[in-house]
Order: sequence, then C-alpha cells, then structure tokens
Amino acid sequence: MKNLIIYLFSIMLKRSKCQHSNALINSNEGYCPDCGVYLKKYYYVLRCNCCSHKREASRAAFGANSEIIPVSKYCPVCGGAEYYIEKYEKLNLVDINYAIEVKEEYDILNSAYYGESETKVWVEPADEEPYQRLSLPLNSVCGLLKEGSGLPLT
Repeated sequence: MKNLIIYLFSIMLKRSKCQHSNALINSNEGYCPDCGVYLKKYYYVLRCNCCSHKREASRAAFGANSEIIPVSKYCPVCGGAEYYIEKYEKLNLVDINYAIEVKEEYDILNSAYYGESETKVWVEPADEEPYQRLSLPLNSVCGLLKEGSGLPLT
C-alpha cells in the first residue's frame, strides 16, 4: 500500500515530462515512440552494507532525481541501516523480486559517453613485406608436390 501511494505521488508530480511508458518493452535500449529520446534500461538492486542481503527497494516520490531508497528503514537480517546500490544492464532471475527497472536517457552525442568503447588500429610499414611468396611446383592433376622438388612429402 505504501508503494502504491508513493507511485501515485510520483505520477502527479511528473505530468509534464514523458514517462516513457511505451518504450523498451521488449528490448534493453532504443528510442521512445512518444518523445523520440534514446533510452537504455538498467536494473538497480539494493544490498545491505553490513551483510550484503538484498533489500526491497522503491523510487523516492519527492526529490529531483527520484533516487532509489529501501522500503524498510533497517535490514531484516542484521539490523543495519546502511546500504549500497548495484547497477545491472541485464537482470538475473534471482534478483527479479528486488530489482527496480529504470529507463535512463542516453545522449549518444555527449562526449562523456565516447570513452565506453574504443577501437585500436595499427599500420605496418609499407616498404617491408610481411610474408614472403613461395613458388612451389605443384602436380597439375591433384595439387600435390612433385617427388623431385626437394621438399618433404607428408
């Protein structure tokens, strides 16, 4: 019930911005059909900082970034209040009850994302031949070496 109320508040506060509800239904990245923004889908899992137990999470209704917070104030296993957040691109089946799905806007032209993949190219000098051509006498019938060529036959 608490999550439903938080969800309704978050909908009322964000009416002017696209919610991307029709985007990324069957894929992990793509364009939103409503607003045309490129999106990537990520999954966030909260874990206890003390015992690494997975904790149930929700999106905060109030706040600029709609941060991810735990539902309960303390860990049900050890009683710790500290937690950390793990980010996944693909969801494991065992994490399905604890994960929060977030569709984040991804700017392809932004320079911060250019370092994610890199391509290395090397050029060999043109004056040196990397391989030496050998002209071997071949038998014209079946493509085998002739017996008198001086090379070992195997």
